[in-house]
Amino acid sequence: MASILIVDDEEMIREELSEALEFEEFDVTTAASAIEALKICDETSFDVIVTDLKMPKMGGLDFLRALRENETKALVFVVSGHGAKSNEVEAVNLGAVACLSKPLDVDHLIEKINISHENNYKI
Repeated sequence: MASILIVDDEEMIREELSEALEFEEFDVTTAASAIEALKICDETSFDVIVTDLKMPKMGGLDFLRALRENETKALVFVVSGHGAKSNEVEAVNLGAVACLSKPLDVDHLIEKINISHENNYKI
């Protein structure tokens, strides 16, 4: 069972995504901010991290940079509701496996997680 960290400042998105992933028998942890997520990552390693791109204080790109500096081994999926292609390209350049658009298709995310996890992609 893969362990997944969901990072999003919107509580409803965290809850809905967490419920869907737990239903698929993933071990899910959530964080309301990138700063909180980094603290959690200091104590726990994850197979997959799903993070929002636009968040207050520390956005998804800065979060990706911090994960890269910490040599995180997790597969990272970035979720964006803002469609800025330059940010999505930068996210991939920083190691994100994929950029997904909101509203998020959870079945599509689960499929991508399973494929990426099986192929052992790393950040």
